[in-house]
Amino acid sequence: AELDYHGDRTVTFGPTLSASGAKTLLRSPRRFAYERDHGRPPKDEFDLGGLVHTLVLRSHDERIRVIDAWDWRTKAAQEARKALRAEGLTPVNRADLLKASRIARAVRLHPLAGAIFSEGRPEVSMYWPSEVALEDGSSHVVMCRGRVDWVRSNAIVDLKTAGRPGGSELDDFGRQAANLNYPLAAAHYTDGWEALTGEALPFLTVTVETEEP
Repeated sequence: AELDYHGDRTVTFGPTLSASGAKTLLRSPRRFAYERDHGRPPKDEFDLGGLVHTLVLRSHDERIRVIDAWDWRTKAAQEARKALRAEGLTPVNRADLLKASRIARAVRLHPLAGAIFSEGRPEVSMYWPSEVALEDGSSHVVMCRGRVDWVRSNAIVDLKTAGRPGGSELDDFGRQAANLNYPLAAAHYTDGWEALTGEALPFLTVTVETEEP
C-alpha cells in the first residue's frame, strides 16, 4: 500500500533506502537523518503529479482525499487541507481533480504513451538487499526499496509531469533530469528489478506537461 511504502513501515525488512532517500543522502547526510525521523515535508506542487499518476496508471493511492471545494480560498477548505496534511494525507480540490483528469486523458490518448500503458502492472513495490563496499575494504548490506510506476513485460516505465511550457521537450527535460538526478532513480529501479528477477529491463520515461497543449 502507498501509506506503508512511503512511510517505510514494513516489519519484515525494517528501514530501507529508496531512490529519493539516496539522492538526499548524497546531498546532505544530516538532512537524510532528519527526514528519517520526521518524514519528508509535503509540497503542494507534488500533489498534482501524484493525482496524475493515480489517474494515468489507474492505481489506488489511499493518501489522496478530494475536498469539496474549487480552490483553497475559503477558511473551511484551508482547515480541511491542514487537517489532512496533519494525517499524512494528500488533499486535492475539485479543480485539481478536473485538471489531472484532462492531463491523464491526454496521456492515454497519445498514440505512443497510450500504447506503453496498455500492457503491464502499476505501482510495483520492490525490496532487495544491496551490498555496499566500504572504504576500509569491508562491505555492508543495505536493504533497498523502490516503487516502480509501471512494469511492462519488456520495460520499466516512469511517469513524470513537467510544470513548464515545453518542459517535456528533450533539452528542457534533460536539464530537469540532470538537476533532479533522475538517472540515479533509473539505476536504482533497474538494479532492484534485476536483483529480484535476474532480468535486465530497459528504463523508459513518459513525460507530460501540466499545461496545454
